[in-house]
Amino acid sequence: MKASVTMDEVGRLVLPKNIREALGIAGRMVVSVEIVDNAALITAPAVSGGTVTRKHGRRVYSGPLPQDWDSGQAVLNLRQQRLQR
Repeated sequence: MKASVTMDEVGRLVLPKNIREALGIAGRMVVSVEIVDNAALITAPAVSGGTVTRKHGRRVYSGPLPQDWDSGQAVLNLRQQRLQR
């Protein structure tokens, strides 16, 4: 798969939807960018075995959670991130 994209004045690139979907990139996901033989290699993080689907317009993860997962703390962390923006 190949695409041409335009960089804006501050260096941002927008990956086309079909490329994001092929890599499994969604939302504010962190990806790895590496220079290999004078080319940028973009790698999505490894999937932890679950899937992300859309229910009622929201992304929903279904799969195993880490043993130390704390839903309440996760909600507090998300709220704190939103307040910092």
